[in-house]
Amino acid sequence: MASSTSRFEVFAGKNEKFYFRLKVQSGEIILSSQAYALRSSARRAIQSIRDHASDAACYVAKKNKAGKSYFNLVARNSKVIGTSQSYASPQGMKKGIEAVKRAAAKAGIE
Repeated sequence: MASSTSRFEVFAGKNEKFYFRLKVQSGEIILSSQAYALRSSARRAIQSIRDHASDAACYVAKKNKAGKSYFNLVARNSKVIGTSQSYASPQGMKKGIEAVKRAAAKAGIE
């Protein structure tokens, strides 16, 4: 699923804050960020994603109000640095975690 064409996209939202999302080759968004006041802060958060993505202990499984599974990627200080999409099943969520592990280290930044 992930390849050298996986990428982090940094963009400005309508609220003039900066966000990033991690996309795989197919264009699917597999991880999204919180809002950052500065573009440089969003780019630093991408480095934190890269630093933590390979560590299974940094993934926290959750369920939303609709009962769908998702995960947060957290830094070692317990701060959330990325949030996944919602998945219909815990198995789908586990595949999503594996996709982030594969994609984050090699993804370029746009």
